[in-house]
Amino acid sequence: MNMPTPSLPVVIRNAQPSDETAILDICVRTADSGEDGSRRYTDPRLPGLLWALPYVRFCPENAFVLTNSGIVMGYCVATPDTSAYEDWLEAAWWPSLKEELRDFSAQTIEDENVLTHIRSVSRTPIRVTQPYPAHLHINLLPEMQNGGHGSSLLAHQLRALMMSGVKGVHLGVNQHNEKVVAFYAKFGFVEIDRTPSILMAKRLTE
Repeated sequence: MNMPTPSLPVVIRNAQPSDETAILDICVRTADSGEDGSRRYTDPRLPGLLWALPYVRFCPENAFVLTNSGIVMGYCVATPDTSAYEDWLEAAWWPSLKEELRDFSAQTIEDENVLTHIRSVSRTPIRVTQPYPAHLHINLLPEMQNGGHGSSLLAHQLRALMMSGVKGVHLGVNQHNEKVVAFYAKFGFVEIDRTPSILMAKRLTE
C-alpha cells in the first residue's frame, strides 16, 4: 500500500543562483502595489532587475527565500550598507543594465519608468542612511501572505542584520499599498517621510 508523501515544510534559507529566475518572477507578480504586475511590463524581468536581483548579487548573505514544498514563494533581500550598495550600482550594475537594455523599446508607462530610473537614479539622502544604513525589500506570492510567513521572513532578515551590527534599517512602501504599513509597524518600523512613497525605519541597536 502506497503511503501519501508528506508535504515539505515552509523553509527560509539563503538564496542560491538557481533561485534568481523565481525571484524575478515573484517581483513582477507583486509589482502592482502587491498585485500581479505582469501585464504592465513588456519584459517581466524589469522590476526584479531594479528591486531584487542586484541585492542577491551584491549581498547574498542577506538574500533569503521562503520555500513551500521546495518551491520559492517569497524573498527578502537587504543590504547592511545602503551607501556602499549604491556605489556598486553606479559603478557596475546600472552600466551593465543599460548595455543589456540598449535595444529595448518601452511599450508601457512602467517600461519607461524603469528606463528613466536606470538613467537618472537618485541616491538615498544621508539623513536616512546615517541613522538607518541598511534597507530591505520583501515580497511574497499571495498564497503565502497569510499564516505568518511574511512575519517569519522579515524577522529572519532583521535578526541577520542585527547580528552583523547594523544600527538601523529603512524600507519604502508604495503610497498605493498603504495597507502594508500596519504590517511593518508591528515590527517597530515608523514612518519618517513621504516622497510620495512612504519611507519607514527601525532602529536595531542603541
